[in-house]
Amino acid sequence: MIDFIKKLFSQEAKVKDLVCGMSVDPKTTKYHSVYNQKHFYFCSESCKKQFDEKPEDFII
Repeated sequence: MIDFIKKLFSQEAKVKDLVCGMSVDPKTTKYHSVYNQKHFYFCSESCKKQFDEKPEDFII
């Protein structure tokens, strides 16, 4: 039961990488961008680079 609760809370802390759709923990990833005063987090340098080149393609 405790493992289930830990897993549940760890998932709540994650955000979605807008480029590939992967779940990312904003506290541990080193890939981060700010666009229009909003923070975005990525799973890899490649995803961050794609977003930085044309962020409007990924924001709805």
